[in-house]
Amino acid sequence: MCMEYFADTDIGKYREKNEDYLYAENNLFIIADGMGGHMAGEVASRIAIETFIENFNSSLKDRSKKISDNKKTDKPGSSQIKELLLKSIKNANREVYSKAILQPGYYGMGTTFTGCYIQQDKAYTIHVGDSRLYIKRGSEFNLLTSDHTIVGELFRRGEISYEQTFNHPQRNYLTNVLGVAKDVDPDFNSYKVLPEDILLLCSDGLNSMLKDEDIDNIIDKYKDAKDIAKNLIKGAIKKGGLDNITVIVVKI
Repeated sequence: MCMEYFADTDIGKYREKNEDYLYAENNLFIIADGMGGHMAGEVASRIAIETFIENFNSSLKDRSKKISDNKKTDKPGSSQIKELLLKSIKNANREVYSKAILQPGYYGMGTTFTGCYIQQDKAYTIHVGDSRLYIKRGSEFNLLTSDHTIVGELFRRGEISYEQTFNHPQRNYLTNVLGVAKDVDPDFNSYKVLPEDILLLCSDGLNSMLKDEDIDNIIDKYKDAKDIAKNLIKGAIKKGGLDNITVIVVKI
């Protein structure tokens, strides 16, 4: 399936450093938003993604070699992709966790992790934390991930409104983070994608500044992935730019 994509990140207006990290190559798209004192947040997000892609790509290569040796040409099926994604994110979690407990300066560091692997007409997602993945299909704009936050849980239970999620005193409290424990429990899903679909991955520096309706309007206004990404970041900065802002726009 032919795709156009563009990835970009911005430190925002108030942060001293950018703790977001991204990857966008070979049909694999990932955003990680690090947390922790000193430089630990940016270390966590970088280690998580680098470990993940090393594991995932090498596993794909090993599988392709076995298929070639057996003179088969089929691509990995859904169950194999799920297995590879889960294995890779668990390895990434262990790597961040081990660095955190071995080096005092990194103690307590962790990161969100939202990844999407596209093969043919399927998007496979792996998700921990409150970075997000949206899909734009025609006039519909929908969130595909669930925020692993106290506020996210309150909103899903109907105890607070969407408007209240932006100013709730516990809005920054994560309930699931990669790297803070020996194991991690990620969300995995798969979705059918269609020509003209647009996938948007973002760190919360975007959706904490712009409401979903604003994001949708910007996507509608621009045609190519680069213009969409650049103007989403501009919009978040204009609204305050309180956090690092990272976006990946994928047009199917």
